[in-house]
Amino acid sequence: MKFRILIAMLMVTSVFTTTAIAEDTAYKPFVLASVNDGTLEDSTSATVKALRGAGFEIAGQYSPVDGSNVIVVTSDALKGIAARSDRGGYAAGQRVSVTEVDGKIEVAYVNPVYIQYAYRLDGDMQPILASLTDALGMVKECGGGDKKMTAKKLGKYHYMVGMQRFDDPSELASFASYEAAVAAVEDGLAKPGDALSLVYRIDIPGKEETVFGVGMRMTSEDEKDLDSAFQMDVVDFEGCKKRAYFPYEVLVTGNNAEALHMRFRMAVHFPNLSMMGSHGFTKLISAPGAIEKALGAMVGSE
Repeated sequence: MKFRILIAMLMVTSVFTTTAIAEDTAYKPFVLASVNDGTLEDSTSATVKALRGAGFEIAGQYSPVDGSNVIVVTSDALKGIAARSDRGGYAAGQRVSVTEVDGKIEVAYVNPVYIQYAYRLDGDMQPILASLTDALGMVKECGGGDKKMTAKKLGKYHYMVGMQRFDDPSELASFASYEAAVAAVEDGLAKPGDALSLVYRIDIPGKEETVFGVGMRMTSEDEKDLDSAFQMDVVDFEGCKKRAYFPYEVLVTGNNAEALHMRFRMAVHFPNLSMMGSHGFTKLISAPGAIEKALGAMVGSE
């Protein structure tokens, strides 16, 4: 009897210890997959081939900053997780970057497990991470400095008091129907002559939800706050290159169009940035409002 009680106590202790370890695990927002010789064009082609070979579908590709390409992929598994999750469309596209750095080529991607917790997904993104690692490699996780971003912290993350969380998006516009909302975003992104462009569209199966990837490159100084190169000059200054922060997303869910607020989206991808200084958020102080206004105008809310 005493032996059985001892075994039971050990099993309970093991469960609590495992849970504590899992809750204490810290995650990084990006993964450096490889550092290689070669050209940007050849490395991008090889990366696309490797992703397709791993079963991913190429949703879109573009250059957010000179000397870099971003490839956005999806899969049935990613779409399935998005379909089960509230506003899960934000995670339906996995972002991979190929960047020229000091004569080498860095391949990196957003950590899908980090996104799982930050975007409160109802699903396990570890198999997605495993597929990306098999296809592209893993040198190390990177980003976030010494910030210890656990699942619990990510699930309720905001940069500071008064700033937005995942469930505080920019509400861009409401329409008579889901179809009208989708058409408004497509029409807005098709307009030439501004900073915004369509990178990809992913429809979430089984629900009225579509996510659009939005490129942001200024066509004049008036659009500087929207410009991806300007934003990266401020925030992407140490460690692996984090060009896979882009593209931005606009989500149509039901008859509403929305976007994650920059004060959440930027902060959760770069949680170690200070408020002040040459690489602080104050350097981008007018960007959140400019992005919200531009996306709202794009869907016709102004």
